[in-house]
Amino acid sequence: MNLFWLQVITIFIFINFCFVFAVIKKRNDIADVAWGLGFILVALVGLFFNPTVRVSLITLMVIFWGSRLAYHIGRRFLKSSEEDKRYQKMRSGWKGSVIFNSWLRVFLIQGATLLLVAASIIIVTNFDKGGFIWINVIGVAIWLLGLSFEIIGDQQLKKFLNQPENKGRIMTSGLWKYTRHPNYFGEAVLWWGLWLVIWDVDYFYLGLIGPITITLLLRFVSGVPLAEERYKENIEFQEYAAKTPPMLPNFFIK
Repeated sequence: MNLFWLQVITIFIFINFCFVFAVIKKRNDIADVAWGLGFILVALVGLFFNPTVRVSLITLMVIFWGSRLAYHIGRRFLKSSEEDKRYQKMRSGWKGSVIFNSWLRVFLIQGATLLLVAASIIIVTNFDKGGFIWINVIGVAIWLLGLSFEIIGDQQLKKFLNQPENKGRIMTSGLWKYTRHPNYFGEAVLWWGLWLVIWDVDYFYLGLIGPITITLLLRFVSGVPLAEERYKENIEFQEYAAKTPPMLPNFFIK
């Protein structure tokens, strides 16, 4: 069987397994935990059939990123007995079968989106023949920059939220002083870095689908808009948003 189709089938089985779990638990937010793990599966399947140095490196990068993200989101999932409000609101607008809508609108769409974002992983595992050039090293450095931004942003926000005196307040310090969503910015950057790591592999230009897709999603669809929706009437947030960019940092803010 063609490796690409094997990766597609793997993700299809995985998201359906997650869907069944979600139906049992009555919580579609398990999809958030599954997101990072899906990329790990795509990379591991590819590594099994094409264990080059570059594929091995990218697989390690994806495992580190994906497992950290799944753990970070999974902790919130386990602490809360209620489904994330985003999914509750999403369900309220559905017509017809809730189960079918959950499968189609949450899990099937997520699986398709995951495969688009994973374009660089799919390209390198299917076509890499070995070798490494200087631009690939730059890609690793950019990936590390994005990952650092994401991790530091998450840690700063967690520390801020854990302080009782900050309840109901807006995070405006640390990396959050320069961008309203340093974690989303870091997420987008690391995928651009990963694309540069596959530079010179056959069809590497198709890997652009990944960073373009995740950047647009974070900025205009499932990232910034959803995260900020509940703060629309918050005066403190409005003042913060007026001078702070949504994703791309402005380090000249005083």
